[in-house]
Amino acid sequence: MKKLSILLIAVMLTTCVVEAKDYAKMQIKEMKHAQKYGTTQKVLQNQTQNTEHTVSAVSGIKDPKIMKFGDYDVISKTAYDGKIKKDEVKYEEYAKQLGKKHSKYYTTQADAEDFYLVYRVAEKLIRANKLDYINWRICIYKDVENPNAYSSSVNHVAISTALLDTFRDNDDALAFVIGHEMGHALLGHQKRIGQLVVKMRKMQNMGKMGSPAAAASYLGMKKKFLIDSKNMEYAADVEGAKLALHAGYNLNNASDVLTFLSTFDIDREFRSTHPSGEKRLENLNENKKYFPAEWKEMGEYNIYNSDVMPVQLSSDRKSIVISAPKEKLSSEQYYNPETMDEVYARFGYMYYVNGEFEKSLDNFKELFKINQTNASAYLYASYAAEYLYKNTNNSKYLKLAKEYAQKAKSLEPGNKYITEQVECL
Repeated sequence: MKKLSILLIAVMLTTCVVEAKDYAKMQIKEMKHAQKYGTTQKVLQNQTQNTEHTVSAVSGIKDPKIMKFGDYDVISKTAYDGKIKKDEVKYEEYAKQLGKKHSKYYTTQADAEDFYLVYRVAEKLIRANKLDYINWRICIYKDVENPNAYSSSVNHVAISTALLDTFRDNDDALAFVIGHEMGHALLGHQKRIGQLVVKMRKMQNMGKMGSPAAAASYLGMKKKFLIDSKNMEYAADVEGAKLALHAGYNLNNASDVLTFLSTFDIDREFRSTHPSGEKRLENLNENKKYFPAEWKEMGEYNIYNSDVMPVQLSSDRKSIVISAPKEKLSSEQYYNPETMDEVYARFGYMYYVNGEFEKSLDNFKELFKINQTNASAYLYASYAAEYLYKNTNNSKYLKLAKEYAQKAKSLEPGNKYITEQVECL
């Protein structure tokens, strides 16, 4: 019995020793994790790592700046500032209207100040990008925990109070959020997702009824759905950034949203259909290097030549309606996502001014498969081939440069820059 008592005491002492923790040492170990997961560093890194959307063109390259990325005239700063000053008068009128008391039978989820904040940002996006072909509805819904936004139809954008409060002092970030959701609509993502879901459900139901082939097909469709969903988020980020840039918003500040998303964990469902904040930030930073600075000038031209759009509370009193003008322009004058020839022309040119000559040629070649009428594109393709010849001394590039220059001359024989390139080669 004495031996048993001694054994029990020994076990108890051993257990106590095992359970005793060096909490200071544990804290040191945990702080190593904080170096990777700490949120402050992630929130602030955007201010030091991002570069503005304007690219640093390679010095000394030929660039007569004749590539066009839209139909507009440059508005002087004096004229533009004068127009904005006049617009402010109308904005103040609408601010008062949003602040008026409405029917006692309705309650709002947001007050006039919040509605006015999102109105000013959304209205500028709409005017700068000629999106006034329809009434846009912007909702602010109560959710204090989840900073989120979504678009449920082709003209409806919803923003949670958590997201609004987080970025209420950053109009650039709010413009990116609203532009992202508008981008989903403009790129037809709702319809695309809907079709994928219908097909998936059909195969899923057939699989439950005993069809092995349908069950296998469902798994394949589900995988494609997740991949396509992520790609659509990347595309909406870029489209939203384009809209924000047209409206004059700063893309460095705008991308704070993506830096913020990378600071907290998200549930499995959200993670499966959305890329991580880090990946989305990489995608935006890569793509904005190929945004032409002229887009901002185009947006100023559109704002200068349009009137302030009216706003009112929607019928449900939970959102606002930004009204389209009564006298609408023809549909050809409204904003449309870039066509493929416009995409290839833009990347061909922007790769060129960045000194990425091989990528420039690759995009111009894709352009020429679908459009052989862009003389400026042929000229810049000739420039790119010429620089590749100088860098590699490969005669095939010199031959290509001459071929593209001659093609450009056949399209615009009177263009002095094209003539100079032909004579140079």
